[in-house]
Order: sequence, then C-alpha cells, then structure tokens
Amino acid sequence: MEIIIAKTAGFCFGVKRAVDMAFDQAGTQATYTFGPIIHNEIVAKQLEEKGIFETNDINAQKVNKLIIRSHGVSLKFMQQGKQQELKL
Repeated sequence: MEIIIAKTAGFCFGVKRAVDMAFDQAGTQATYTFGPIIHNEIVAKQLEEKGIFETNDINAQKVNKLIIRSHGVSLKFMQQGKQQELKL
C-alpha cells in the first residue's frame, strides 16, 4: 500500500495560529490554555514540557494568562476573564 500525503496536510489556519501563539508564551508564568488547544497528544505534551498547561476552570489554578482555543469561548466567559484581570 502506498500512502501519499497531500501538500496541504497539517493544521488548519486557526489551529496553527493558536498553537504558534501558545508556543510563543513558553516560559511565561502561570500560562494555561482553556480546554485543549489542539486534539493532538504530541503537541499537547510539547506544550506541557514548555510549561503551558490545560485547564477547564479558570478559578481552579493561579491563572495569570489564558490562551483561548481556536474554537473560541462565549462573550460571558471573556467578560469573566477580564473581571478576574486575566491576560486573555
């Protein structure tokens, strides 16, 4: 069986942008992604190794900076994050 990978194989634009933004934050303090930034265990593990962890509850950890996944969040969630003075 021959497997051919298309030239355009990879992440969609939104996911690539979100992942790149997450890696750009490596080394900054208390940085989390809201939910999984990507459904790819290898990339998620690489982010954890860089100190960027996933959370589903912005009240559970000492979150200073929160990266919103490419799927987005509600306006209510964004307002809550701003009230908690999170860098979104």
